[in-house]
Amino acid sequence: MTTRFWPAIVMMALLQSGCVARTQSQPAVEGRLLDSSGNPVSGAEITLKSNGPDARTVSDSNGVFTFSGDHEWSFFLPIGPIDKVNISRLLITAQGQHYDELLSYRLSGPFGGGPAEMSVVCTLPKTQQAPKPETGETGVCQRVPLNNADGSVK
Repeated sequence: MTTRFWPAIVMMALLQSGCVARTQSQPAVEGRLLDSSGNPVSGAEITLKSNGPDARTVSDSNGVFTFSGDHEWSFFLPIGPIDKVNISRLLITAQGQHYDELLSYRLSGPFGGGPAEMSVVCTLPKTQQAPKPETGETGVCQRVPLNNADGSVK
């Protein structure tokens, strides 16, 4: 009779040995959107796709856009490798064109994530660029030092 309960006892022990972690589901992103002449692009729709729900915003009159970082609580059982892929992409719709930018792509564990904060400057070309076949990105955004998305030297 006691041998029937061993699988249940082992399962209960495993479930109670799980861990709870607070991981970053969305990085904090600050950026500036410029046209090919270096002038700010206002009213562009920008979507941040990451491990959390999609976040959307519109660039202001200076071409500035921001996304705050977001975190989530998760439960995991420490059995075997615990890795996940953290991907962050910017989807930009401006001047009748669509752009897809890969911001970060990284393998991490339950306590790690992608970059917590980043700054970008996106310069739209005069004509739509064909996306790179291997990544699908259009290459309009460049990472800059944090808190430097306005292009000034600090």
